[in-house]
Amino acid sequence: MTLPSGEALHAGVDLAVIGQSVHGSSADAPVYCTDCHAPRQRYQYPHGANPAPDRASFKAEVAQNCEQCHVAAEQHNPGHLQAAADANVPTCVECHNGHDVAPVAAMQTDPVGTCQRCHQEFDDPRLGDIHAELVANLGAGQSCETCHASTPQSEDAQCQNCHSLLTSQLTLPSGDTVDLHVNPEEIIDSVHGEQMLAGVQYTTLRCTDCHQAQGLRGFPHQTIDAETRRDFTIALQQVCQECHLDIYDRTGDGVHAQHIVEGSLEAATCADCHGNHAIQDPATPRERVSQTCGNCHAEINDQYSASVHGAALLGEDNPDVPVCTDCHGVHDIPDPTTAAFRLSSPQMCGRCHADVDLMQKYNISTDVLDTYVADFHGTTVTLFEHHSPDEASNQAVCYDCHGVHNILPVTDANSSIIKANLLQTCQQCHPDATENFPDSWTSHFKPSLEHNPLVYFVDLFYMIVIPATVGGFLLFIGTDIFRRIREWFGRRRAAKDE
Repeated sequence: MTLPSGEALHAGVDLAVIGQSVHGSSADAPVYCTDCHAPRQRYQYPHGANPAPDRASFKAEVAQNCEQCHVAAEQHNPGHLQAAADANVPTCVECHNGHDVAPVAAMQTDPVGTCQRCHQEFDDPRLGDIHAELVANLGAGQSCETCHASTPQSEDAQCQNCHSLLTSQLTLPSGDTVDLHVNPEEIIDSVHGEQMLAGVQYTTLRCTDCHQAQGLRGFPHQTIDAETRRDFTIALQQVCQECHLDIYDRTGDGVHAQHIVEGSLEAATCADCHGNHAIQDPATPRERVSQTCGNCHAEINDQYSASVHGAALLGEDNPDVPVCTDCHGVHDIPDPTTAAFRLSSPQMCGRCHADVDLMQKYNISTDVLDTYVADFHGTTVTLFEHHSPDEASNQAVCYDCHGVHNILPVTDANSSIIKANLLQTCQQCHPDATENFPDSWTSHFKPSLEHNPLVYFVDLFYMIVIPATVGGFLLFIGTDIFRRIREWFGRRRAAKDE
C-alpha cells in the first residue's frame, strides 16, 4: 500500500515471526491482530482508507493502541521522558518493533545498540564526539540511561554522569590542556561535601554552584576564553568569592594577589593552595600546611623540614611548632621583604617564645623577648616599629641571628648561635668584631647565679646601692628640712618670750 508520502506499507505478514515474538505463543494472554490494529471496523475487508500520510504517522497511530495493555508512553519511555515537548520522541513501535516484538531482556543485553538504532548522527559535531567518548567509557551496569534516565535528573547529576565518564582533555589555544574527568566522590569526600558546621547542616555542593554559566547554558558549554591553563586557573578565583567573599577580599591584600596584578602569573591562587574538587581541610593534618606551601617554595620547605621546627612537626607530629601560616599569615600574607615585616618579626617570634605555658612544656626560657627588647638591638627596633614602621633599620632581629627557615637547635653543631659559630654570626653586621666580641652578650637569660653570675652580682650591687644612696639622700634632705623648720619655730617662740 502506497501512502501519500510515497512510502510503502507491506501487506504480507509472516505468522511465524509473530509466533516467536512476545505477543506469540509465549504471551500470558492471546494477542489478536485487531488488538493492535484498531478500530476493528477500519480493518474489515475491504479495508477502509488509511488516514496516515506517511509511515511514521502510521507507526504512531498503531503505538497508541499499545497503551490498552501497557503503561502509557508518557510514563514509560526510557531516556526520552526529559525531552522537550516539541521533540521528536520515539513511539513504542520504533523501539520495540512491530510484529517481531522482542523481549525487553533482549533489548537490555545491548541497551546502547538499541538506542543507537536512531541516535547515530547529531546536528552539532561536538555532541557526536562527546557521545562517542562516553559510550566507549561506559562501565558495567551503565548504559545510555546512565545520563538519559527515565526520571528527570538534576543539573548536578547530569554534570557528574558526563564528567565521570570523560577521560579526554580540553586543549586551549596555547596548547595547554585541561583534564575533563571529575570523580564525584572527590567532591562528596571534600570540605564541600555534606557536613555539620557550627550547628548548621550543609549539603554537598552542586557542580552548578561553582560552574554557574555551564549550568545555565547546558551542553555544549560556552567556549573558554582563557589562552593558557594558568589564565584558566586564575580566572577560576572569581568562583570562590561567591561563597568566601571575606577571605577573597583578604587574599586581594596579600602578596600573591599583588604579584598577579603586577604580572607574575605564577603566584598562588585559591586552587593552587586548596585544589579544585578534592578540597580537604587545609590544616588537617597540620603538616599539610608546609606541604602545600612547598609546592611552590620547595627550597624553603626543604630548609624548614630540616629545622628545629620542621623536624618536630614532620618527624614527631608535634602540634605546638609553627608552620608557614603561623608566621606569614593565611590569606592576607604580607611581603616578608618589607621593613614593616622585619620590624614586627620579634613580636611574631614572641607569640610562642613568650608564652609561659607553652614554653614550660619544653623547658625553654620565656625571657627571650624581654631580654631582646631591653638590649640595644631590641630597643632600637621597637622604636622604629612604633614611630617609623616603614623605614629600614640595620639593627638585628631574631632571624638575623637564628636563621629564617633553617633554624637549628641551640645544641646543634651547625647552629649559628652556639659559641663556636657566634663570632661569625656577629660579623655579618659587625665585620670588625674580634674573638672576645660575643662575650659581651649575656644571651637571652636574665643574669642569675647560674647564667652570667658576675653580671648578676653587679646588678645586685646596683640594686642595693642605688636605692640605699637615693634613700640616704632623701633621708638627709628630709631631716635637714625638719631641723630647719624646728629651728624656725624655735626662733619665733624666743622672740615672743622677749
